[in-house]
Amino acid sequence: MIHRACLFLLLVGCAGPLGALRVETPLTISGQRFTLRSDERSAADRQLLEQALQKATPGLARWGGLELPVTVYLLATHDDLEAAVHRRGFGWLRAWARYDDVIFQAPSTWTTSQPVVEQLVLHELTHCLLFQRSGTRETWLEKKIPLWFREGMAISTAVQAPLYPSLEDSALWLVRNPTLDAFRDGEVLSEGQSAEMYGIALHAFNFLERRYGTAHIQGLMTAMRKGSDFETAFDKTIGVPVVRFQKDFENYLRLRAFRGIRRPQRSDKAGAVTPGQGM
Repeated sequence: MIHRACLFLLLVGCAGPLGALRVETPLTISGQRFTLRSDERSAADRQLLEQALQKATPGLARWGGLELPVTVYLLATHDDLEAAVHRRGFGWLRAWARYDDVIFQAPSTWTTSQPVVEQLVLHELTHCLLFQRSGTRETWLEKKIPLWFREGMAISTAVQAPLYPSLEDSALWLVRNPTLDAFRDGEVLSEGQSAEMYGIALHAFNFLERRYGTAHIQGLMTAMRKGSDFETAFDKTIGVPVVRFQKDFENYLRLRAFRGIRRPQRSDKAGAVTPGQGM
């Protein structure tokens, strides 16, 4: 997740913790190009990320793959991560994705599970893919892609559903919070209710893909790349305004139309990610 107020600081932030990463490891995996940057002490964590990158490409292929190389930064501590992205007090944060780079906190500082690392890496690279396929390095932030779509796409692609609230939980949240708008205000609400917002994002995205198909979502990204912002591109390619889709999705939750859909078993693996650890 990127906040506009942080953009300038992020773009010039390489003089801080990122600038201290002197070990460069170029990788080409199934035609996707990466540069992994780390320090001399991070050999074990570097290997974990390399393995996770190897396994990420099939998931990315669902949306056509990355269009440009991605630089992957490996930072030794959580403090370094927060300093690099200029955000303090987010103890759950483990990674941060932008147009063509991702910043990771060293996995060994927060998990012992390789599958959890693989999920997070795929989640973050999905963000890069979305930004690249929806705009240029100069225009991607102008597309105003909402949190529900960004995070829903990443969670769905990374198969992280067991980490987030169920459809039933999301339906209950909707009923209990009639004055809150997870679509319009998801960015702000996620500051204090990240699990709830990410759960709704996942279910809204899955609802969109089931109803309209993967090709329409790819078309939505293409329409943004050609110049439209998210809402305009959504109307053009999906065929309904976002507000109409939101009402349909909320009715789907309120009426419990999802009943009969089995919820994936929650992961009990050591070091499992809590909701919202990647942005």
